[in-house]
Amino acid sequence: MFSDVIRARLEREVVGQTRAVHGVVRGLIRLVSGLTPREHTLCSYLMMGPSGTGKTHLVQAVARVLHGRQPRTVVADCTHYVQGDPWMAFASQLSPLFATRPDGEMLESPPLSIVRIEYLERGPKELHKALASMLETGQVILPEGRRGLLRNCLVFMTSGLCTREILDEASPIGFSGTSDEDDEPEDRIYSVCHDRAEEHFGHDLVARLDQLVVFHRLTADHLEAILDRRLERLNEWLGPRGFQCELLGAARAFLLERGRRDLRRGTRDLIRAHQRHVEFPLADLMVSGRIPPGGLVVIGRRPGEEHLHFTVNAALGTPASSAAMFREIPVR
Repeated sequence: MFSDVIRARLEREVVGQTRAVHGVVRGLIRLVSGLTPREHTLCSYLMMGPSGTGKTHLVQAVARVLHGRQPRTVVADCTHYVQGDPWMAFASQLSPLFATRPDGEMLESPPLSIVRIEYLERGPKELHKALASMLETGQVILPEGRRGLLRNCLVFMTSGLCTREILDEASPIGFSGTSDEDDEPEDRIYSVCHDRAEEHFGHDLVARLDQLVVFHRLTADHLEAILDRRLERLNEWLGPRGFQCELLGAARAFLLERGRRDLRRGTRDLIRAHQRHVEFPLADLMVSGRIPPGGLVVIGRRPGEEHLHFTVNAALGTPASSAAMFREIPVR
């Protein structure tokens, strides 16, 4: 089934958040099928959970599934409102999605456009009320009095509310494995998040959501899968450039050790370790011209050292004894 294909693609991108992926897929299938045409927002989600658990990454994955390499996405950050009219500051971030029409008619976004609203909990109360009205009417008042139609949009709002409750949960009850998608999640942590969302954002906003999506804490096993996927994506990017990377066991353990130091931070530590110890030295090799076409970069680690070693073979399959060694440049 088409839904199974979409679900599999998103689960491959977003590790350890099965229930969250299933909730988003339900809305995507409805709008792609055209069975629920509406004048207001096609789909609206509130995604709650700790930092580094995949909220933004899931939205980006949805954009890639729907749009390929040219995602139609705008991002509004609710932390930018210091003074003045908070709604106009917010709406100005959405303006690039709507083409200007000289006849004064309502502006319409391209089909299946994505609006990502980040750090919703940091916005003022009046912004939350205005968002509830936006979801109800399906219109956004843009700067200079213009109006944009949201009927072609998916709206994803992210929030770090209930981070402590989710991180302190003994086990991710109701979030792991598969579940009956016809049933609403009724586990304790979902109810806590729903109640907190209504308290902080208001009943009007929460009532107009298509789905409240909760992201649970990640485990050490999840980080292993995330590292594998990150290396896979790196090789997908390097392929057209004529070479590939191979991560040896000692180097893999080195990165995972740093990623697991505080699992409450989600993937943050693992991503930083990968950037510092893999991506930066690899980029230095590339710009210095030390990777020949068709080469293989083998990444390993010597016992007791706090950096990785890069062995650059002249061509795929070349014996390591003929390789040039590159030592990582420390990042301070």
